[in-house]
Amino acid sequence: MKKTVVAILLSGICAASVQAAGQDNTWYAGAKAGWSNFYGVDYANTVKNNFSVTDEKNDDFGAGAFVGYQLNQNVGFELGYDWLGQFKYQLDNVSDDYRVRSQLAQLTMKLGLPVSPSWDLYTRLGGAYAWTANRDIHQHYNGGAFVAALGAEYAIDRDWAARLEYQYTTPLGKDHDDDTHVQFDNGLLSLGILYRFGQAAPMVAAPLPAPAPAPEVVDKQFTLSADVLFDFNKHTLKPEGYTALDSLYEQLKAERPKDGTATVIGYTDRLGADAYNQSLSEKRAQSVASYLVSKGLPADKVAVEGRGKASPVTGESCTSRNRKELIVCLAPDRRVEVHVQGVAEAQP
Repeated sequence: MKKTVVAILLSGICAASVQAAGQDNTWYAGAKAGWSNFYGVDYANTVKNNFSVTDEKNDDFGAGAFVGYQLNQNVGFELGYDWLGQFKYQLDNVSDDYRVRSQLAQLTMKLGLPVSPSWDLYTRLGGAYAWTANRDIHQHYNGGAFVAALGAEYAIDRDWAARLEYQYTTPLGKDHDDDTHVQFDNGLLSLGILYRFGQAAPMVAAPLPAPAPAPEVVDKQFTLSADVLFDFNKHTLKPEGYTALDSLYEQLKAERPKDGTATVIGYTDRLGADAYNQSLSEKRAQSVASYLVSKGLPADKVAVEGRGKASPVTGESCTSRNRKELIVCLAPDRRVEVHVQGVAEAQP
């Protein structure tokens, strides 16, 4: 029977992956209370002396206290004291009860089996020194005993834990030839509470700062038809031109360039002398730039260029000999371009 109990306790040891016991190299202390049961009682000596047992009470209240050292999540050591209560029996022809009280001090190794962040299964194995006394007849027996336990521990929080445990102790009492002595085993089913000392708060890594977003480069070009801005062969803005530039300014603001620059470039068609066209393109670019500065663009960030009839959009597609038709065909060449470069400001 004893071998079976020990085998059951040892079979509870299995691999586990989650820490549930106390932290390594820390101490804990606790107390327990529950139901104490005496069984396997041997009355051999009493029977030898021609007495028989007429009644017995083998249940009582049991309690204990313990202190432990947690070496690591799987191994610990406990030193404890247990009051196992008393076993009562009565012999024939004897009016009084015999009461055998048992208590013990024990030292065990605790083998833990963490199964979740909160639960830990364990077994304890070790030895004890037991005091067993039949005070009614002033007889005592003190001696060694074997202790084994199987339990489950629940971590209430970082410092406190509760445990449910069944503890087996053998033997208690003695079976010598002395009169009225008995021997028995004990099982203690108990609930306990324990406090773990020196449990450090878990290290929480500070979150890394979010990387700064990469700057968004602004590099855009806006093209306005010179025929919308100016009358033919003129550089003074007409009413429709102001409206078009107001719309352009709002687009520039939407881009939110930081430390950006704007280059205003004027173009003409191929009709007329080169010098005249160059001068007209510069004046038209300046008219556009001056209006944008009046709207709010920094004057020192605005450059003006005139490129005359360079870079025609129409290429060689306009071949009409009729001047009016040619002027209409070359309209895309008459334009003002605004080239904006910079870095977009972060949105608020």
